[in-house]
Amino acid sequence: MIGVILAGGKSSRFGEDKSLYELDGMPMYEHVAQSLENVQAIDGIVVNTNDKLKTRFKNYKVIVDDPDYIDHGPLGGLYAAAKEYPGKPLMIVSCDTPYVGSAWLNILADEARKTGNTTITTDNDREHPLIGVYQHDTLAELLKNQLETKRLSLKAFFENLNVDYINIESYNLNSTTLVNINRKTDIK
Repeated sequence: MIGVILAGGKSSRFGEDKSLYELDGMPMYEHVAQSLENVQAIDGIVVNTNDKLKTRFKNYKVIVDDPDYIDHGPLGGLYAAAKEYPGKPLMIVSCDTPYVGSAWLNILADEARKTGNTTITTDNDREHPLIGVYQHDTLAELLKNQLETKRLSLKAFFENLNVDYINIESYNLNSTTLVNINRKTDIK
């Protein structure tokens, strides 16, 4: 399994590049990387980003968005990673979820390995598709086909896969660790 940090967004609501924003003494993406480093199933960690930021992520392999799918959101980033690692399960965590813990990510990885299905985090309120394990024998091909439709939501993409939804709260873990930081006011 490959840990993929999605860090290629425009951060327009945040006002600066979220992935590089210093939070408790280190860039936001490093918080996610630390959690991924403690997931037993992870064989390696990569950062998916855009061409502008490609030199900013020290210590990690960087995968730049495919030139045909620049500015295609998380689906485009997921496609770039799936193309780079064909057939490998990809644990996706967006850079703007710095509080997600390795305890949850280990559970997510274990559940995904048991079923072989794409496995997405939920809580009692909503789905968190950018904290999940994406897997399918032809994942890159399925993603490319979805990108071609111009329906860029992950929810639309899920129509092509068997997806399991795992509720963090059913494991007695705190769903506040799933907070997605879109604005500086979201930082706790």
